[in-house]
Amino acid sequence: MPVDLGSNSLLGMQAPSLRKPAYLITLEGGTTGKARNFQRFISLDKPRAENGIVEVKGFFTDKEEDEIVKTFTDILANSPKEFQLEMIFPLQRVHSIRSLVFNAVKNVTPVQPGKA
Repeated sequence: MPVDLGSNSLLGMQAPSLRKPAYLITLEGGTTGKARNFQRFISLDKPRAENGIVEVKGFFTDKEEDEIVKTFTDILANSPKEFQLEMIFPLQRVHSIRSLVFNAVKNVTPVQPGKA
């Protein structure tokens, strides 16, 4: 006998997608005169560091760091899967690793004592 699930049925809904956080890895690319050159790599999952190397999966980008931070969701959506690479970088070449999902800036509403 069939069971009527009524309006609470979840069968018509899409399953939630699991989004892995993206990371921006800035690599030292040598120097030109006195200026340091950097390469930027967007990792699609959390970088794994062990034995002096960092293993990542993602793609290189020529965009500046500020632009990547502001528009990384568009960059990820518009990047073809053919450009995704699995890379191993030596740890001494890694300048920084930054989470593109974490945002420490929060709007705080001050509450005065005695008022809730």
